[in-house]
Amino acid sequence: MAVEQDIELATQARSKDLEYPDVRSSHEHELRYRKKRDQRYDHGAPELHTRPFVGRMGGNQEYTMDPDDASFVSIISKVPDAGTTFTWRQSIKLDAFSDLELWKEATIEGVGGCLQFYLAGLYSIGLASKVDATALGAVTPAILGALSNWILIALFIYAGGPVSGGHFNPLITMSTFFARLSILPRTVLYVLFQCTGSVVAGFMLRASLGEGPKPFETVPGCYIDTSLVTPGQAYALETMSCFALLFIAFGVGLDPRQRQVFGPALSPILVGLALGLCTFGSSIFRPGYAGASMNPARCLGLMAVAGKFDYHYIHWVGPITAGALNGMLYWAIPIYKD
Repeated sequence: MAVEQDIELATQARSKDLEYPDVRSSHEHELRYRKKRDQRYDHGAPELHTRPFVGRMGGNQEYTMDPDDASFVSIISKVPDAGTTFTWRQSIKLDAFSDLELWKEATIEGVGGCLQFYLAGLYSIGLASKVDATALGAVTPAILGALSNWILIALFIYAGGPVSGGHFNPLITMSTFFARLSILPRTVLYVLFQCTGSVVAGFMLRASLGEGPKPFETVPGCYIDTSLVTPGQAYALETMSCFALLFIAFGVGLDPRQRQVFGPALSPILVGLALGLCTFGSSIFRPGYAGASMNPARCLGLMAVAGKFDYHYIHWVGPITAGALNGMLYWAIPIYKD
């Protein structure tokens, strides 16, 4: 009988979401009913420590606070992006810097980013030396790098999503800020910890390989031959690659209208696939250009180890431009009705 009631409640909630797609109905999603059901059947079991965040990558805005929750007002007043919508004034408030949970989430971004950049650095350096190993030249390393990125990103989103939102990339974090899916304090802390993790990963990678700075100067995704590629060309390539990645990632991993289509089980795989596609497409066509970065923190760590920062500013200006353009789309074509 209880199971039938749960099914009926969930069905009614979905019907309301379809009939009245307003801000409040967006909170009334299946997650809440699953949580209530689990609590009903697991008497005495410890309650999961959920960290609501509307900008959780792959979560399609499902993991947000219920307005009926007794702690809704107190949490939203400090961390507005725990709810579905908030204003720019709420976004730039600095109160969240005093929230210990936010610092914990930023720490996960730093640790996860460090591990991700370390693994990515290993196969990037390995593939860079195999450009002439086959008759296909740079195509083979580009394919292998794209496949590796696909798997790596999807797994790290799965691993970090429940805690921090699974960004591990300043491009994603800054873009969620521009789209009003992340508040300013979270954005600042996440980018700071992501960059710190990247630098640590870079030096750990150098210690692991026992090499000097030379192998790190030509890592795919960060290397640009300044004698063959102009700053304008590099900026256009980086910006458009980042914009394409954001367009797909936001569409499949952050749009609540895709919640019933993809959901948190499939979205991370599609986001990883999008990165792999952009990696391959930007790596094979331009002499002197080893692919778009699409993660400025990764290149910061590798370039810090190499001691060479040629065109590194483009690895930041391109993502910021793409994030701003993506945010303008969210403003011009909003998800929720006024």
